[in-house]
Amino acid sequence: MTSSARDGDNGAPPEPDGARTVDDLVCRLRELRAWAGVSEREVHRRVGRARAARGVPETPAYDTVHRCFQPGRRRLDADLLADVAEALVDGGAARWRAAYARVVGASTGAGVVTVAGAPPDDLPAFTGRAAELEALLAPGADPRVTVVEGMAGVGKTTLAVRAVHLLLRHERYGAVLWVNLHGHAPDLPPAAPEAALEGFLRRLGMSADRIRLLDGPDRVREFRRRAARLRALVVLDDAGSAAQVAPLLPGDGCLTLVTSRHRLTGLADAGRLPLEVFSPRESLDLLRRTAGADRVDADPATAALIADSVGHLPLALGVVAGRIRGRFGWTLADHLELLSGHRARLRCEDSVELALRLSYESLAPDRQRLFRLLACHPGAQVDSWAAAALAGTDRATAAAGLATLHAAHLLRQPAPERYEFHDLVRVYATARAHEQEPAHARRDAFDRLLSYQRHAAARAMDAFAPYERHRRPAPGPGRPALPAPPDRRAATAWLETERDGLIAAAAAAAERGDTGHPGVLSGLLARYLDTAGHYPEAEALHGLAARGPDPAPRAVALARLGAVHWRLGRYPRAAASFREALTGFRALGDLVGEGWVLGNLGEVLQLQGRYPEARDHYAAALAIARELASAGGGRERLGAHGVLYEPLGRYANRFVTDAEALAMNREVLAIARAVGDRVSEANVLGSMGSIQRRTGRYPAALTAIRQALDVVREIGHHSAEVALLNELGTARRLSGGAARAREALECHRLAADRAAELGDRYEQARAFEESGHCHRLLAEPGAARAAWRRALELFGELGTPEAAELAARLADDPAPTGAGLRRGPGSWGERRDR
Repeated sequence: MTSSARDGDNGAPPEPDGARTVDDLVCRLRELRAWAGVSEREVHRRVGRARAARGVPETPAYDTVHRCFQPGRRRLDADLLADVAEALVDGGAARWRAAYARVVGASTGAGVVTVAGAPPDDLPAFTGRAAELEALLAPGADPRVTVVEGMAGVGKTTLAVRAVHLLLRHERYGAVLWVNLHGHAPDLPPAAPEAALEGFLRRLGMSADRIRLLDGPDRVREFRRRAARLRALVVLDDAGSAAQVAPLLPGDGCLTLVTSRHRLTGLADAGRLPLEVFSPRESLDLLRRTAGADRVDADPATAALIADSVGHLPLALGVVAGRIRGRFGWTLADHLELLSGHRARLRCEDSVELALRLSYESLAPDRQRLFRLLACHPGAQVDSWAAAALAGTDRATAAAGLATLHAAHLLRQPAPERYEFHDLVRVYATARAHEQEPAHARRDAFDRLLSYQRHAAARAMDAFAPYERHRRPAPGPGRPALPAPPDRRAATAWLETERDGLIAAAAAAAERGDTGHPGVLSGLLARYLDTAGHYPEAEALHGLAARGPDPAPRAVALARLGAVHWRLGRYPRAAASFREALTGFRALGDLVGEGWVLGNLGEVLQLQGRYPEARDHYAAALAIARELASAGGGRERLGAHGVLYEPLGRYANRFVTDAEALAMNREVLAIARAVGDRVSEANVLGSMGSIQRRTGRYPAALTAIRQALDVVREIGHHSAEVALLNELGTARRLSGGAARAREALECHRLAADRAAELGDRYEQARAFEESGHCHRLLAEPGAARAAWRRALELFGELGTPEAAELAARLADDPAPTGAGLRRGPGSWGERRDR
């Protein structure tokens, strides 16, 4: 730093606080450099000296430092940003690192993490690393946590992939958990450890509903308990810091591999495995395997010089070898001469830049263009359909182009038909795109990608939830390229595979000022994200949509965001979102939306114990439903707005006779079946069964409940199945007394088990309460009291009215009949699809 800046002659240095986007932060960093009066070249020298003094082997190229000061970036290297800030002002590293963490912490990508249950595909041409593999594969190797560390491109992930495949071949592991933490990805924020932990728990069989009931420390304990029971093999790829890794370590009995570009201090009992560049022998082996043994063996001296020219870095060697293999008429000497001639024009990390430039320049023009445009995809992976959209070509041409880029080692293939960049290759591709593609061409490519995603998502959702097609927004202009999935299973598989890319593209669209795309995608994916329990992704996507200026989609997104908060037990935030949505719907004069949100807000208020307010909202929702049913012709209008008409059956029994409520439900049931709305069909059947049970019409109740169970099992609606099992058990007990109590007890036992898996404590408590009644009828008073005590414990934890009622009855009568116990807010008619 200049002496005047150090002495404070230029006034206070610009601060990073208040920056809201990466571009804001970059602008402030440029102001800081101007304040310090330091050239970019001098910043580069200072960063290099500082890293050398700390023993950090990886020194950034000048071009890498230069790009820190350039706008238009979605992501910065946090370590480099801190070093640059420290080079400009004493003590600046911590403040700028914290500011960057705040900026990316609000980013959608940080909470969207994919946890795989298997490693990426193994590489048949894996070369070298014999000593490192021996250390990782040694029987009973200790420590059980190993950090593979080394510079970018040195082959850390490749080594981890090979090691895991070999470990699985020779040892038994009950689970594999593989996650990319994006600690150094150029265009993605570091993965939030909380999101990765949730992904681990889901992979280990824990439902989203149950996960949300646990706080952070409890989630860590549950993860370690489950991982130890299964003897899990965990890989934390591309870790950015020890703080990111620590909550994700499984503990005793498991094996963990961590890859990182930096030494992760602070991980107790973790072993280090530093990874260096290839030895000369390993470099030649790689060239022989990839470029051709005959060519290398015919001129090993030149091959050795080629390896020297790229610093023996595995990534660069692979790229060069792919180029050699593709040019049969060139000798090794020709390749060496070309490498030597380009060395003066380096832009990135030296050896990688040299290899990438030569391979890129050897591509046909259409392949070069595809390579550049792939960098416009904000997600981590791409398939041939998305590549075709980016390039504006057909799928066959895009697939051939991807195969060419993969053969040239410019793309990796972690799974069949899935491709991704190495981080350094993405940096290079992005630079090429910005230099050779006009801004409008990059925008057009991104817009084509968004259009493809909307149409593909619409087709997938038509197969996933066909009964709601009329409720979802249109995908917009254009035509769908991806064939429609043949069934719900295929649609689910596509949605699961593409989920992260869809969310990443929505976030990128919002950052670029496109508020329409997140709103459409929010409407298209809402049912899938909710049914599958992808609540962090739902919160991110609906949150993006709720920021849009268009009042209609904004109100819908706010309502969906409120439902996510409701699912996650955040009742005050849910109520706030619902109220904001209600204001929006009323301003629009949208009675359908108003009625929908009034009902949901009533349920949240009831969960908060605010019963008078809840009743007022239920009454208002029911009044709107009746008004529209009367004015709109009933059946036809309900086909378009079933989301509103469920209040006719959902809340009616609070305000009308049972007979009137049943009549309303029958009307809604007929319409739900006519339009193929299976969710509403199950909900209405459950309501009818509950009403008929209460009024003593047990055969009809049993029929309706069984029909509802058939529907929810068919569509995979697990939480509804638990409530219906309890309803079925209660109806059986009441219909046959002691003669059917054993059948009823089996229903409640199954409900209790499944409720525990889902984390649904209300239905679990209800199952225990009803089990107590069954035990009493079977002359098992001890078992009855034990079941009621367990029910009381759970109701007490929930703070529901049943706790006081059951406690009073247990005190007055050690074996209560339950005749007067009322059904509280969790009964079937009040626990419905949101």
